[in-house]
Amino acid sequence: MRSDLKQRLEMMRGKLDNRAPVAEIWADSQLFVSPDPVCDRLVELADIDDSDTVLEPSAGTGAILRAVLRAAPAARCDAVELNGALALHLRRSFEGVRVHGGDFMEFTPDKRYSKIVMNPPFQHALDIKHILRALSLLEPGGILAAVCLNGPRQQDKLKPLAEVWEEWPRGTFTYTDVSTVTLNIRV
Repeated sequence: MRSDLKQRLEMMRGKLDNRAPVAEIWADSQLFVSPDPVCDRLVELADIDDSDTVLEPSAGTGAILRAVLRAAPAARCDAVELNGALALHLRRSFEGVRVHGGDFMEFTPDKRYSKIVMNPPFQHALDIKHILRALSLLEPGGILAAVCLNGPRQQDKLKPLAEVWEEWPRGTFTYTDVSTVTLNIRV
């Protein structure tokens, strides 16, 4: 084997050996992991800092939590996740984050949050229901930043509440071509 090809193969093998581990978890077909640029924009729209109490409803794999903790490592975070395997994954992956296993729509926290960042399920307009529910968990002056569909129902119910309504290109989320937006709402 030529030495330059052998070196490239060794370099690729080294990269694979040093990569972050991947967890294989069976999840609902409505799980669409938020890409890093979307997560970072949500954190920016929520204006998260180390003094915040942050909630991520429907936390999935924790992509948004990672962005929150990158920006504000001392923020106190809670997460809610319905899928038991994903909730266990979150508990193992995010030391110091309180993970509540169960349905976000039935979640009754012992406090209000200064910031909520979320990528709710979209099916059957659940994004609207989840976002409106999340607003009820914010303390006065709190900020919610979310992803939602850019459909007529969302534009009718959520856009009038939003300070920011930003469209993302179709295909931003892997395996789907739906039109999405990020928004923020201050209460």
